[in-house]
Amino acid sequence: MKRSNLIVFLMIIIVVIALNIISSFVFTRIDLTAEKRYTISNSTRTMLKNLDDIVYIKVYLDGKGLPADFAELSLKTRELLDEMRAYSDNIEYEFIDPTKNVSTEELRAIYGELYSKGLRPQPIQTMEADGVSTRYIVPGALVYYKQFEIPLQLVDSDDGLLAQRDDIVKYSIEKLEYNVGNAIRRITHQQKAKVAFLKGHGELTNAEVFKAAVAIAQFYEVDSVVLDNRITTGIFNVVVTDTVNGDFNIKGNKYDLLIIAKPTKPFSDYEKFMLDQFVMRGGKLLWYVDPVMAEIDSMYNLPEMPCLPQNLNLEDMFFRYGVRFNTNLLQDINALSIPVSSGENVAGQAQYKMIPFYYFPVITPFVDHPIVKNLSWLRTEFVSSIDTVGTSNSNLKKTVLLTSSQTTKVLNTPAIISLEVLKKRADLRQFNKQYLPISVLVEGEFTSLYTDLQGENVEQLNVIYKSKPTKMIFVADGDMIKNQFGKDNFIYPLGYDKHTATAFANKNFLLNAVNYLCDDEDILQVRSKDFKMRILDKNKILKNRGFWQTVNLVLPLLLILIMGVVLLTMRYFKYKK
Repeated sequence: MKRSNLIVFLMIIIVVIALNIISSFVFTRIDLTAEKRYTISNSTRTMLKNLDDIVYIKVYLDGKGLPADFAELSLKTRELLDEMRAYSDNIEYEFIDPTKNVSTEELRAIYGELYSKGLRPQPIQTMEADGVSTRYIVPGALVYYKQFEIPLQLVDSDDGLLAQRDDIVKYSIEKLEYNVGNAIRRITHQQKAKVAFLKGHGELTNAEVFKAAVAIAQFYEVDSVVLDNRITTGIFNVVVTDTVNGDFNIKGNKYDLLIIAKPTKPFSDYEKFMLDQFVMRGGKLLWYVDPVMAEIDSMYNLPEMPCLPQNLNLEDMFFRYGVRFNTNLLQDINALSIPVSSGENVAGQAQYKMIPFYYFPVITPFVDHPIVKNLSWLRTEFVSSIDTVGTSNSNLKKTVLLTSSQTTKVLNTPAIISLEVLKKRADLRQFNKQYLPISVLVEGEFTSLYTDLQGENVEQLNVIYKSKPTKMIFVADGDMIKNQFGKDNFIYPLGYDKHTATAFANKNFLLNAVNYLCDDEDILQVRSKDFKMRILDKNKILKNRGFWQTVNLVLPLLLILIMGVVLLTMRYFKYKK
């Protein structure tokens, strides 16, 4: 029996050692979460396997004495990098404690160098016996690839959507794969699509779309292009065939995606032709259009504001592409609040109060599509509705992305509105419309608006009458892509509302739309993963704290007591004979 037990014991030891040796070469992980939050997506695996050189990551979130939440973030970062190394031998990393064995002057120099490279040291306050102490940590990393270097922020607050530190760190852990993978994609230049903002028709200025351009520049090359009546300097790659006669041929599109952000001036027929041919050659378009002329600034300066249809000379093109912008304004009970003068003065200062303005609907995405999946609320200003048009047997697939809520009112134009409407209580019986489309995705093979074009220049222009499979997105609110400004022209994040100090998901909607249009559904797949924030309800904790403390103390002791009684009873009946 001793020999047999010894053999079994030795066999167990051998099996355990063998499993450890095998596990050091073969990575495996069992993810028991419902949304598979700890499983790397297929797109990230493919990206890692395509690496052609070493990607070296220096993580500066390390060392003793880290707060518990940041220590967890550091641990999860290490685990993610270990998992990435299982799919690619070109991932190398190092964890560094910048405070270890350095003087105060050296530490200040280290923090200054990291700050210059894009990493922001973050102050952390802790309570100690002699008072409150402040120390700095660096929740970030530097990523190296060949001769390139970029910063990686491990803390992701989603432009202020989360206010408390605990929630921010938990959210950052959920977004680790996206943020780390995005940094690797950026530095290895695996996304090379070219995106341009169209200019020349009263579109939003560069300052007004600055945050949008910065967000897109994380993935693609961003440019701006003026669309005028000169085809040789615009949106096409043009080859001159005869310098004497000025003959040329269009060889293809210069950009993969054009963003038309709130145009206010009409397009000429020749400019429409160029946009049409851009689409026929597989180009994608992202339209942010105001069908109605209405500006909140005008309402603050004038007692009444006329709302008139916007003349952009694009109705026939939109109809051919499968949509129609309605010249109306939507009102919604679920609306953003704006500051309105109360008519009172205190110490010489005018007093304001926040009142919901029904012309600024707050949109909640209801559609299960990767572009809007898991998005929070969206901020709008003077939004209109969109209809889908065309025959059912066309080659176009139309998907409604965003709608109003179930309590919507429609105001047809021309009309006159003023801030006086805020003083009246809304009649809910008039808000009887439901889920009116305000953003539509159209994809497929488009038919040219110029199928009957004739003339001697048709051959030279290489006119195409049916497009390659392509896609475009229409949004019936030009201000959804516009960032707000604060004092001294401070630019707020895209989607941030300065009056309510609330961040909305306008930036994420833009990024999702651009990724989808640029066929980067791998990035979209990672960003739209289901992350359920399992955050404890602090109100319930305070209310039921005593009950759960009692349960946690008494229940384990009670279970042990019950097990002891059961075992004693079993022993009694077993040995009483």
